[in-house]
Amino acid sequence: MPNPSDSSSEYSSDSEEEVLSDNIDIESNDGNHSNEDNNNEDRDNEDNNNDDEEHNDDDDGETSKEKLTTSDVWEFVDKATRKCPSCGKIFKKSTGTSSIRSHLQNHGILLVKAKQTSLDNFVKRHSQKIQLEKTQKVVEWIVLDLQPFKVVEGEAFREMVSKLDPQYQVPSRETIKKAIIKSFEDRKTVVKNFIKNIPGKVALTTDIWSSLKSEGFLGITIHFIDENWILRHFTLDIFRFKGAHTGQAIADEIYRIITEHELQLKAMAITTDNGSNMVSGANILKAKLAPNIFTHYRCVAHILNLIVMAGLNIIKNPIKKLRNLIKVLRKSTKLLEELENFAKADKKTFLRPIMDCKTRWNSTFKMINRACILKEHIEMLLVRYSNVRNYFPDEQEWELFKDLDEFLQQFDDATTELSSQTYPTIAHSRIILLSIKKDLEVNRGEESLLNDMINSMKIKFNEYYEGLEESTHIAAFLDPRYKKYCFLEMSEHEILLPIRNKLEQQLPSEMIPSKKTSRFLQNLKNTTTTPVVNDEISKYWNSIDAEENVKPLEWWKTHFTEYPNLSKLAHDFLCIQASSVPCEQLFSIAGQVLCKSRNRLTGESVRACLCLRSWILEDVN
Repeated sequence: MPNPSDSSSEYSSDSEEEVLSDNIDIESNDGNHSNEDNNNEDRDNEDNNNDDEEHNDDDDGETSKEKLTTSDVWEFVDKATRKCPSCGKIFKKSTGTSSIRSHLQNHGILLVKAKQTSLDNFVKRHSQKIQLEKTQKVVEWIVLDLQPFKVVEGEAFREMVSKLDPQYQVPSRETIKKAIIKSFEDRKTVVKNFIKNIPGKVALTTDIWSSLKSEGFLGITIHFIDENWILRHFTLDIFRFKGAHTGQAIADEIYRIITEHELQLKAMAITTDNGSNMVSGANILKAKLAPNIFTHYRCVAHILNLIVMAGLNIIKNPIKKLRNLIKVLRKSTKLLEELENFAKADKKTFLRPIMDCKTRWNSTFKMINRACILKEHIEMLLVRYSNVRNYFPDEQEWELFKDLDEFLQQFDDATTELSSQTYPTIAHSRIILLSIKKDLEVNRGEESLLNDMINSMKIKFNEYYEGLEESTHIAAFLDPRYKKYCFLEMSEHEILLPIRNKLEQQLPSEMIPSKKTSRFLQNLKNTTTTPVVNDEISKYWNSIDAEENVKPLEWWKTHFTEYPNLSKLAHDFLCIQASSVPCEQLFSIAGQVLCKSRNRLTGESVRACLCLRSWILEDVN
């Protein structure tokens, strides 16, 4: 959806990182800060001398007068060893507390010293370990709840925390930013190790998004089935994508992320929208990886939207007339109040008219659906507001909208079902496409108001169907609920041949016999995998279809020993996504992170926040 441009005044308001650098290295060693430390040593000698005169508290809990001047750096640095807890640097006796403080802040582990009253000096602070643990929880709260960094500097927030835990020292937003970046960098290693331990193959989705500042971001999500046969996913990466968004540039960036996570042999599919640059990039990527294994899948939800748009373009005049009516209603507070009063009089929930959006899937259907619901109340407005009559559709147009409402409902349902990330959608997409194909071919009679529209939709549908039919063949076969419904126009040989070929190609060295045999007999059998493959495929094909309410992954978990080789294939193929909606959902969250009030966030901070949020929520450990 086109993004409104921000004015220069918006860019400067409520800056998240007004004084922050894009490239702060909080993991740097002591050499990076030695010059700064040495330059500050002389002016801090006096602080150091004062610290050396400090005494420990008495056993009875009394506090000596000297304790009032104790620097909080000693909560983080052992006073005896004077060793930095992060990089191991040993501070000289002449190094004052201000220099030590500056050094620790560069590591992101010491908080900016807050202004204290005389009473605050009597509050004993947490140990370094507890302070860091609590700060990490603040970081997680900010990341998970999409809070701005500056929230920690709000007076009300600090007062609340002080009441809840007087010993906790609230960090500054600079420290929070450094802690988030550090947490992101630390977790990247954890994520890479996690991916190495994923059983079987993985599938990806990708898309490009433009922020309010028209900055391009490329997002990649990863999907897989774990050892418990649970479909899982998380954000693999999202980052600033500079330069022209060509197919080659897209392929290069995705390949870089794939190699960085060592997924060259593990990634078997990628799902994108139908943009020409995305399709080109996916084809280039396929050539770089394993062309006979890695496959590009077009977003089925996007294709369904293109099919609907092809039909709506045929009847655009009645749609335009309805859109103008909705504009008039939505712009008038008085008219909306009248509609709300009508709803109350009928003891119904008030439903506002919906305006469609060209870039939002099924939004025209939703506009028509809501208008049909409100038609009776809108007609009541005509009595008192004659100007509304000029925009009110005639009866034939309302009949058309009624037919459209019923016909387009299936496309809205299909988009919703294909947008899930919690169950396999690639096989389900085959059932949806076959059902829609059948409905488009229904003879509705010569008088149907939808005939011209449906003819246009059939043409667009046929442009994509053959490719979708081929790409979903194996996944549809491996869904135990659908295998007999998905291939009604194909012979058994045509159905089973791609499965045999894929098994022999993908699992030749791992073929598992269905029953225990003599090692000598098995040695002879290993010369060919065909008997094992045929036995398993035929048995599965001839078995009774599972009930519709059966969850396919649970079915395969139960029948793993019965179909050991097919189950491995199912483990790989059923994680493939039928749509690129996972990336759309990621960008929806990105829009909340990089909003008008936080438009100065750097790409580095956006990346860290979004990736961390996904990794925490999806328990990537």
